[in-house]
Amino acid sequence: MLSDKTSFILTVAVAFGFSISGILDILDNFVVVTLLLLGFVLVVVNLFTYENIQIEEYDKPTNNEEDFDVDIEDY
Repeated sequence: MLSDKTSFILTVAVAFGFSISGILDILDNFVVVTLLLLGFVLVVVNLFTYENIQIEEYDKPTNNEEDFDVDIEDY
């Protein structure tokens, strides 16, 4: 969904948004709360979906029978 860099920038923007809004006492404004909440939800959704996309893009290794064959005499 979002790249690492974009997700980091959005996370910093939401954190600063909460901080500045709290300092300026404008968290009662519906528009400010909505924008900050949408940014936070986007970061959380990206947290759970980005890993699934990365795993599906490469070929997963397969296990062969010879991977599990162990000759006890070698030990």
